[in-house]
Amino acid sequence: MSDSNSTLDGFELLNCIATGNVSQVWEVKEISSGQSYAMKLLLEEALADPDWKAQLKHEANVGRSVEHPNVITVYDTKISKKAAYFTMELFRGANLKSMIRGELGGAQVRAQKIIECVAQGLAALHEKGWVHKDIKPDNILVTRGSEVRVIDFSLSCRAEGGLAKVLGSKKKRVIQGTRSYIAPELIRKEPTTKSADMYSLGITLYEILVGRPPFVIGNPNELLMAHIQERPEPPSTYNSNVTPELESLVLRMLAKKPEDRPASMQELCAEVRSINFFKGDPLEFHRVKAAEAADTFKDSMGHRLDSRSDAERTPEEREAAAAVARERAAQKAKMKAAAVQSGSAAKGASKQPAAPPQTPPPASAPQPMMPAGYPMPGHPMPPPGYMHPPAFPMAPMPPGGGYPPPPGSYPAQPQPPGGAPPPAGGPPVPQPGGPGGGPPPAAASEAPSSSTEPAQEDQQAGDVSSSSRPVLPRRKAKGPIDEDAADLPFMDELPDVM
Repeated sequence: MSDSNSTLDGFELLNCIATGNVSQVWEVKEISSGQSYAMKLLLEEALADPDWKAQLKHEANVGRSVEHPNVITVYDTKISKKAAYFTMELFRGANLKSMIRGELGGAQVRAQKIIECVAQGLAALHEKGWVHKDIKPDNILVTRGSEVRVIDFSLSCRAEGGLAKVLGSKKKRVIQGTRSYIAPELIRKEPTTKSADMYSLGITLYEILVGRPPFVIGNPNELLMAHIQERPEPPSTYNSNVTPELESLVLRMLAKKPEDRPASMQELCAEVRSINFFKGDPLEFHRVKAAEAADTFKDSMGHRLDSRSDAERTPEEREAAAAVARERAAQKAKMKAAAVQSGSAAKGASKQPAAPPQTPPPASAPQPMMPAGYPMPGHPMPPPGYMHPPAFPMAPMPPGGGYPPPPGSYPAQPQPPGGAPPPAGGPPVPQPGGPGGGPPPAAASEAPSSSTEPAQEDQQAGDVSSSSRPVLPRRKAKGPIDEDAADLPFMDELPDVM
């Protein structure tokens, strides 16, 4: 390059078209003939690396070996210590990626022609024994008249077959390509076949139909695994204008196994020509979708908050919008009040102290007798002082002053110093510790009596309370309770998805 940085080996550098990591593409004019070309030029920092020089030379050789209207034409190559570049035809067309981003409907109108031209160009490349390995919208140039060129052969390699499939070592292969468009077999480091370009072209067609690739994942490793494991969503899920025939073709192009894809680019071209891509005009379909989106936006909060939209409204429209807003606000307030009320009720219920558990008395526990003088229907009142004879002899009172209390019984009521009053019509009950009362003996302090006054009356009447029966120890469980016995078992291993 000259001191003015505007000429290089008889070429005038006019305009930088694109810039990459190690190279730039310039629009140049040959000074002697005035002919315009495109020049791919290595940057100065990459010029010192022999590997980048070799890659540039390889790309030029692949492009020069293929002559086809849909493949960019490569002319001269020059590699030296001062510069490394090759010239090619200047094709004034934007790449397909920018067309998809800027005018998706226009890209869909030209989709059938674009895919057919790219398939024809790749067929010519495959006939020469090359695999492109980096087919993507960025490497496809398209004009307004639907002229197409395939560019960038930096990753192209010879197709492997025969003994390469058997003897090829995965350790010697390197994964090369763009992650969003790379074929599964290249990720697995399997032999590179022409079918890898079929998969990448299927991803490109999917992006034309939907507006994005089938797998959009931020993590690079997860994106590669998605190509191997996950099935892409049908294009009609996002674009209902796609015909079933085209959807079937796209899904076959994206098959995980190379043998399940179309056999060749010639077969793909024949099928592309024979089917309809869309049910209706793509441009009209996008107009209808845009109108529906605009109608939806009119009822949204964003439209009501937009000052320009508000300025275009009539007074009647403003009043109607305000009425709708008030109604929605009232509904939201009612729902919020109901939620707050239910939440406070649940909170108050949770704050109430739980009632202490009440232990029901045993079935054989003595029941209190009716007070004296209570009339019973059909029976005359007994005379004063009359006592019923015992049903069976009473068990002797153990030494110490009473039977041990049954589990869960109430503590004994304190007695006055003079002893408990005798029941009506009966002799006085002796108290432990002597006639005048006092502290019970040591044997009685270990097992105090818990019988209440009604229980004493039952004993005097001849009934036997449950406290006279021996208390059996509770049986313990033989083993721990398996709380998870009803849970479903988990799978022992994941299914093989590779």
